Amino acid sequence: MKKMHLQLLGLIFGVSLSGAACAGYAIAKISSILVFEDADLVYVYPVGGVVDAPACHGSNGNYFSFSFKRPRAKEYYAGLLMAFASGKPVMLRGSGTCKDQPVAETLQFFEIRDN
Repeated sequence: MKKMHLQLLGLIFGVSLSGAACAGYAIAKISSILVFEDADLVYVYPVGGVVDAPACHGSNGNYFSFSFKRPRAKEYYAGLLMAFASGKPVMLRGSGTCKDQPVAETLQFFEIRDN
């Protein structure tokens, strides 16, 4: 009985992590940033593209996107511009969904790195 409980806990833990495993990421410098006014979107192109992106991602290019309608969009934009201008690498992590644009993973958070 105890073994069965441990197996069940392991299965639940594995399933809970599987959603996070589908989120794309990149640890790289930013090759370009595109602002598309008509859709209120920002496209962030990491050098080398997005790794482990969800199935909805990629039919329009290899980038993350986020909407200017998001609560912290201006802070995202300012931080990403600073990283791009200074040539600093960033760790970009997606949400595992294509929420803001149907063909690109939505950026969930990022970290500006020193090296």
